[in-house]
Amino acid sequence: MQNMATAIDWANVNWLYVIVLAIFVFFSTTIGTLLSFRYVFYSAVLSASLFAAAFTFWNYYPHGLPLPTLMTAQQQVPATHAKSPTYVVIAIQKITDPEAYKPLPEKGKAAAEAAGGHYIIRTDNITGLDGVAPERLALIEFDSIEKAWYAERR
Repeated sequence: MQNMATAIDWANVNWLYVIVLAIFVFFSTTIGTLLSFRYVFYSAVLSASLFAAAFTFWNYYPHGLPLPTLMTAQQQVPATHAKSPTYVVIAIQKITDPEAYKPLPEKGKAAAEAAGGHYIIRTDNITGLDGVAPERLALIEFDSIEKAWYAERR
């Protein structure tokens, strides 16, 4: 069995949030009791409904008040997030001038590498499963969308 003295880290409890919830419960119970004329079951149902409404309003309605739940959540979010890579898909449907096309793959490779990208796939061996397959396909990976845009403009 876990030691009960260490079950809650009292230093990290958000006491403002606890007080706000206690106030919501107090007012919800008081209003529920007054409106139910001392019928215990109806009082409990009314209290729970009023508390749910107050809690939802406090946490989700855009009222501009500082929320105690957000104050601690913002402190716990790490400052750095790993960016997902950006992929560029190039599908060439038909090569109409093979002589003019010959230097383009090497120029494209140089531009992609200059922007920090690298080819994942470059092929003309494509099997179409639906519709007409392109003659050539390339998939290039970049660290960010900004680098992909830079490569496109070169």
